[in-house]
Amino acid sequence: MKSHLALSEELDLLRLEFEPYEKEGGFLPADEISRLRRRLSLLAKLARSQETELAIQRLIEAGRVQLNTMGDCALEAAGDLILAAEGNVIRPDFGKKK
Repeated sequence: MKSHLALSEELDLLRLEFEPYEKEGGFLPADEISRLRRRLSLLAKLARSQETELAIQRLIEAGRVQLNTMGDCALEAAGDLILAAEGNVIRPDFGKKK
């Protein structure tokens, strides 16, 4: 048993349902049109759901790229702040010694 609907498979099944009408012509009864409209509505909801999921995945990936870029920039900026070991260091005197 399938655990989820695949949009491509459902659309292909729907296409096959119309195949006899392509060869023979004819019309669809009102109840059949109503059934097909409900099915198309469900397929549209499935498509929107998959589009939303894809958009979320793309946003997550973009966030990862931005985070890595920000990390690289922060490391570069922090590297510029590190004092050289041989340089002079001035230490402020906050004590009460005279």
